[in-house]
Amino acid sequence: MNQLFKITLRNDYAFKRIFGSEENKDVLQDFLECILDISPKNIEGLELLDKEFHKELLSEKLGILDIKLRLKTGTFIDIEIQNVRHRDFAERTLYYWSRMYNSGIKKGQDYTILPKCITINLIGKGFNKNKRLHNKYLVLEEKTKEPLASKLEIHILNLERARILKEDKFNDNKTKRLLNWLKFIETDDPEVRKMLAETSKVMAQANDKIIIMEMSHKEKWLYESRMKYEHDRASCINEGYQQGLDKGSYQAKLETARLMKLKEFDINLIQEISGLPIEEIEKL
Repeated sequence: MNQLFKITLRNDYAFKRIFGSEENKDVLQDFLECILDISPKNIEGLELLDKEFHKELLSEKLGILDIKLRLKTGTFIDIEIQNVRHRDFAERTLYYWSRMYNSGIKKGQDYTILPKCITINLIGKGFNKNKRLHNKYLVLEEKTKEPLASKLEIHILNLERARILKEDKFNDNKTKRLLNWLKFIETDDPEVRKMLAETSKVMAQANDKIIIMEMSHKEKWLYESRMKYEHDRASCINEGYQQGLDKGSYQAKLETARLMKLKEFDINLIQEISGLPIEEIEKL
């Protein structure tokens, strides 16, 4: 069967299909080893907590397709990919981290039993706080950098940065592996993925899964459904933002006109400065 379409793992359905399924747990494990300061032995045997995404996706009502898992140490991890960094990204990230953290305790239990929770965000473009490939955020004392607690970790992986970085910029093997994974996720070019897959048996396994997806009519429909959802969501966000700007601008004009009217400015001058119709100014 010939290839039906080209895939990028920046599509959250495709990303979860490769990294969030039982048969690919060793792929996820290899990826996590490149990100986290955790012994590979503690990443082995990870437990996926959400295995029903195919059924939910068919309804096209699912908002975020993230990957939830638990390590043998009890640590919870949530992985999410976004094509674009939205304005509320930081606040939403903290909100979802807090929900994951709160879910680890029941009424009457001691707070000390709360598990460590790690959020990993892959951002396609728009993360411009710095030029780092991998950012790791913790709760630290400002002067000494001493951590208050070790139960909060937020990782941000910059796919836009990965696209332009070269492997020879890094000395340690772990970062080189991470860079190759991020390039593999970011691209939609089968030849680039094939070349990257030659560097790792696990990445080659992931690439084989993608090739199978690219030949499936069902996978094409699911993939494009998620692409449509993302485009529609982005349009709604932009439209809502513009509506907010328009509403704020209109309120400012009303306030300007009201104050000028109180000072008994000429109505034609008020109209010229505020841009409001004279009939609307007269009603103030």
